[in-house]
Amino acid sequence: MIKNTIIAAAMAVAALSASAADEMMYLVKGDRVVAKYDVDAVDYISFNLPDDVIDENLWLSLDNIGKNTVTYTVNTAAGDVAYAHNILSYYDVNYTAMDYFGDMLENLDEESVIACLQTTLSYNAFVGIGTNKFTQNDFEKFDNYSEADRFSVMPGTKYYLCAWEVDPATTEPKSDFVFTEFTTEAPEQVNLNLDVQLSKITDYGMVLDITGNDDILYVRTCWGMKESMEIYEQYYGLDFLMGTFGQNWSLEFLAGTGDLEPGVENATWPVYDAGEYVMYVRAYDMQGNVQDGKYVFEYTSGEDVEVPVVTIISKEKSEGHVKVNFEITPSNVEEAYVRMLSENMVDDRLNMGYTYPELAMGGDAEDITNSINTTGEYTFESNDVIEQWNSILIYAKTKEGGVTTLRLNFYPDADTEWSQFAPFHAPARKMPAVKKIKRAGIPVIRK
Repeated sequence: MIKNTIIAAAMAVAALSASAADEMMYLVKGDRVVAKYDVDAVDYISFNLPDDVIDENLWLSLDNIGKNTVTYTVNTAAGDVAYAHNILSYYDVNYTAMDYFGDMLENLDEESVIACLQTTLSYNAFVGIGTNKFTQNDFEKFDNYSEADRFSVMPGTKYYLCAWEVDPATTEPKSDFVFTEFTTEAPEQVNLNLDVQLSKITDYGMVLDITGNDDILYVRTCWGMKESMEIYEQYYGLDFLMGTFGQNWSLEFLAGTGDLEPGVENATWPVYDAGEYVMYVRAYDMQGNVQDGKYVFEYTSGEDVEVPVVTIISKEKSEGHVKVNFEITPSNVEEAYVRMLSENMVDDRLNMGYTYPELAMGGDAEDITNSINTTGEYTFESNDVIEQWNSILIYAKTKEGGVTTLRLNFYPDADTEWSQFAPFHAPARKMPAVKKIKRAGIPVIRK
């Protein structure tokens, strides 16, 4: 106590004299300076931290919240503190919770919620250094990024504002992670002359004509088989359905061609089995108000044909390794391919309008037609698997035109479970299988 009192008195005197001279205050151990501060940068010195004083490198301030805009400040204890930051919608964080824990976000404990926030942030973050104020406006394009890179600040939506201290050189996360919740103002339902009509049916799917007045900033769409989609709507509600599975498009983009594939209309939505399909669409204007629409279309398939069956015989996986042996019946196929991609890439491409067969046959896919016709089976193996959730797509087509694509999801370790399913087509983002949590990796930083 005597030592602390003497030191405190000495530092107080030093601070007063330094302030008058506009000098620095030095903390010294032995013959070295361990810290130094401009006297004008501090208010007082204390050996006991008061309850109302924050002892963190980061803290957050919400400056303005509207229907479709938010302004926030990430505060730092020093000017050289770097951090990843962004706002995350409840729907994206909840999807992570379902993906890793198999349960809704609100049912998880605090530690698991933070893990979900960190994981979601690690996939999409901006970087900042020192105290900075940031504004995000709905559907506004990021500076110096592609047309597809836009903010998403939807009205009437719960968000998490997050900041995570990172190493300024490597962006490796550090220990300080802070977050706060907020909800954007609720929208009004307005008339934007929204309408959706079937234009035509092509080999790629249904081409829809989505129109509205000039006040529409963008539309959010959700497409799939009516029976499956309405189960989600009834059980979770329209906002959950649109927030979790919806995708944003400008009317200008949907009216164009060639962005997804040369000569193919952008507003082409995949159809597979015969039956009713539904398009949920929500139009947003510049003020953050909306108009909802629900449109049902009938699809009648051509002549019924027998489809090939893909059967997994054996599978194994470990760090950096995967091996899957499978057979296809009947074996006299016209085409057969196998391809491995990241799970996120498959989901993103499906949301963009690609079909499972297109993905299974594209890029670096292996043509295994001869092997299947010769032996009826094939072994896919890779010893260079990236540490992420991956999808193996196995595609086969009979000479009569029957088509099957099997999707097998996995993480390259010995702990997590495989997730195997024949593709169902609505919605593209599925309620996932239970997966064990992995520590969030280095944030994907948008500079």
